[in-house]
Amino acid sequence: MNRRVGAIILITVSLVVALGIGLAKPTITKLSPPSQGQVASLGDNFNSSLWIATKAGSGASVIATNRTVQVSIPANSANDPSLGIFGAGLSSRCTVSGDFDVQVGFRLVNWTFSNGVRVGLASTPGPFFTSDFSVTPPFAVERISFGSAADGSPSLPREAYLTHFSDGVQGITATSDVSGSLRLVRSGGFATGYYLSSGNWVMIHTGPTISQDVHLNIVAWSHDFVFTHTFVKVAFDNFTLNKGSAACPALTLSPTRGPLGTKVVVQGSGFPVSPFGPGTIMVDFDDMLLGFATDTNGTFSFAFNIPDAQPGPHLVKALDELTGTSAVASFQVTQVNSLALSVDVGTLYFPGDTVAIYTLATLSGTPLNSTSLQLLLTLTRPDGSNITVVSSSIGGGLFKGTYAIPKTGPVGTYSVVARGHVANVQDFAALATFEVKLTWLSAQGPALTTAAVATVLTGLVVLGTIGWRKSFFRTKPTDE
Repeated sequence: MNRRVGAIILITVSLVVALGIGLAKPTITKLSPPSQGQVASLGDNFNSSLWIATKAGSGASVIATNRTVQVSIPANSANDPSLGIFGAGLSSRCTVSGDFDVQVGFRLVNWTFSNGVRVGLASTPGPFFTSDFSVTPPFAVERISFGSAADGSPSLPREAYLTHFSDGVQGITATSDVSGSLRLVRSGGFATGYYLSSGNWVMIHTGPTISQDVHLNIVAWSHDFVFTHTFVKVAFDNFTLNKGSAACPALTLSPTRGPLGTKVVVQGSGFPVSPFGPGTIMVDFDDMLLGFATDTNGTFSFAFNIPDAQPGPHLVKALDELTGTSAVASFQVTQVNSLALSVDVGTLYFPGDTVAIYTLATLSGTPLNSTSLQLLLTLTRPDGSNITVVSSSIGGGLFKGTYAIPKTGPVGTYSVVARGHVANVQDFAALATFEVKLTWLSAQGPALTTAAVATVLTGLVVLGTIGWRKSFFRTKPTDE
């Protein structure tokens, strides 16, 4: 049976009621004012951890701002074809068990006479628009505007209060109120609907209801065949749970912040307890499915590792698809801080030179100083011996250390290892090398001496040969 058929049955029942008690003079009940000290955690701030937007069809929308909920129904709103209904509102994430007493204020901000829209405070096993009213009524107290006379109810007052419990639509009471309060009380297996008039709660009707845990809803809705296609806007405020036990689904994350790959344990509580045994909870991260958890007596546990995500807040959500109950928690993805070092020492030095060692240190691109960085420089000589080089910050993430090379060397390859440490960040090391060589004159000294001696000796030999040929070395001839 679709919702259109259900709605027609509803109107038929309304006609019967109209001929009986439906239009009876209302009973004014002098009830004690609700005890504000009994207000439960649902409160009236309509925050997203306690409420979820619910809607059906096209056009209708809901916003919650400044402790007020506003439902807008444009003139072109239309049914969800599969549900035969359209509308919007809020459903509590929390479920209320046992007896309860709840109320909410309403204002008909944009409202034309006989527009076909129903405004209600309802109690349903799941979110409002997941219930089939032809099978399970909304268990609501309503401020209604009967629409087109073609709906089969021309004799009914066009503007009225009524209830819709297990015994159908009852207690139709004519009204011209454009603001007021609705009140719904469940006691035992019966529910009673009230509206506020001149400071007194006026009982509309008491009828049978369900005893299972329910979600509370503040909604406005209609159907294509009764809607007169005029813009309607309704506001709700001052929601108060005067009496009742509200089990609000909640998620706790451990830890609540960390970098990518962090293992997170999700603990859920306050979810509906199924009479059919353990239920299934869907868990996602920013609407990306992570997996499923088993709900046992309203609680569950689930573990996952943070997937690839930008730094910042991200939502972890758990959803009981059977009832629509959900809860969210925020996880802060932190930036993965990485320490980086680079060492510059030049390439070639000679004995007696002074080596300048520069180290650039950054943390995720941000320059470090000696306050946040522990820097250790180790210089290893060609003979395997090493020393620690003292360095100091000279600004801009740059550190400087020096090493005086002895005039005696040794020559060869020297290495410098820079090791950095910053709290809560993985340590980092960097390596640089340089060469120490003898100067050209020092290196060529022995060769140059040998060559000089050889050159002198060679010169002497040449000179001797020339002198011999020129008879420089001949003896003076004797007189004949």
